[in-house]
Amino acid sequence: MRTPLIVTHPSTLLQDGLRQAFTKSLFRPLFIAPELSEKLESQMRSFESCIWLIGVSRYDSTVNDLMRRVKTDALGVKPIILAAYHAPEDIMAAQRAGAYGFLCQDISAEQLIKSLELITLDQAVVPRDCYLGQVASGPTAADSKTKEAANSSGEASQGNLTQSLSRRELLILRMLTEGASNKAVALKLVMTESTVKVHMKAILKKLRLQNRTQAALWARNHIDEDVWIGLSNPAPNAGSPRRDGASVLSSVAC
Repeated sequence: MRTPLIVTHPSTLLQDGLRQAFTKSLFRPLFIAPELSEKLESQMRSFESCIWLIGVSRYDSTVNDLMRRVKTDALGVKPIILAAYHAPEDIMAAQRAGAYGFLCQDISAEQLIKSLELITLDQAVVPRDCYLGQVASGPTAADSKTKEAANSSGEASQGNLTQSLSRRELLILRMLTEGASNKAVALKLVMTESTVKVHMKAILKKLRLQNRTQAALWARNHIDEDVWIGLSNPAPNAGSPRRDGASVLSSVAC
């Protein structure tokens, strides 16, 4: 069953683009309009479960108050902000007002769909440079030194997760971001599909995720391009050419 979706966005051009993006997705647009009307707001109260994608230039107090008001009565609605610009304090305010996610407007259609799929699984999705849980529990804007320390801690946390992955696991994650199936990964990295599944279980356990879609999105959001480039280079201390994941992946790296 397709998940009901409401889109409010002031740009007609982006409305058309979003309508096309959802055509063959798991999401069923019920309404796509420039803004939330009183009639639509009233209808939202009757939805048992629905995603509300809110397009804005910048998250502000007007959007904040609107979302709080809707969430008070429409408990089944999951608001998600789609913003042209953002700052950490915007994401914190949106989360406190009831937002389930905060996305950048320059996101690709594929990434948008995958992000919404994660949100239906109650996974928070935010821009790469802002992790929702860290922002929400972080310091006030006035305490800049403490804020910088918290941001550094957040970056280190994501870095530690990346460092916990083996080279082979990173190679598999790289192929997942390209949409490769287990069979395709097995062929490229010269291993059996059973071995790929074992590696996938290890990856999901380390990253504390539930499925390969979440893993692919996590990789896109948290692994720097330098890491992907490094995977294309020969492994250090390699005495002779090997037919392993690194040599195979080098032919398909971006």
